Amino acid sequence: MWEHAGRPDADPHTATCPSCRQAVADLEHLRAAVLPPAAPPADIDTTAVVRRVMDAVRLELRPGRTLPLGEAEEDSWIYESVAARTLRTAAERVPGVLAGSCRITPPGSRTHPARGPSAVHLGITVAYGQDLQDTVRAVRESLVRAARHHLGLALGGLDVTVTDLHDPPSQPREARP
Repeated sequence: MWEHAGRPDADPHTATCPSCRQAVADLEHLRAAVLPPAAPPADIDTTAVVRRVMDAVRLELRPGRTLPLGEAEEDSWIYESVAARTLRTAAERVPGVLAGSCRITPPGSRTHPARGPSAVHLGITVAYGQDLQDTVRAVRESLVRAARHHLGLALGGLDVTVTDLHDPPSQPREARP
């Protein structure tokens, strides 16, 4: 399809089908974003580009369920993916913590969302050598603050699981014990 992205006339169906023409246009945008220019700038931050592309892909593919925000009489909702990103960021404000999977279970069912507290399950990795109990306690406090003050999300349960240990940023890999 790449080779035909700039030539919708190569296939009669593609030339007349609105869905196919849109797909070709989308491929052209993707090609322009992915393929390097003739003389790539030396100061391009490829990690930022990859992060932005992956964030967009994740949001397009799985925005998640809607979660209730605010008071019972309000009609405010947020996508699970947005709330999860906010909570992972709050967890990573604790020194030595990297946040992983964040699952948020709203009240009700997938087909009938309800108002009320949501349950949060967050996996984290912690820098080797840190006190795990103190770190998890600090992460929980940060998550409660973020849920309450940044999101307006009521929490009914909060599970934080240490899934792994990682090297502290100041310790070179060669010097690991």
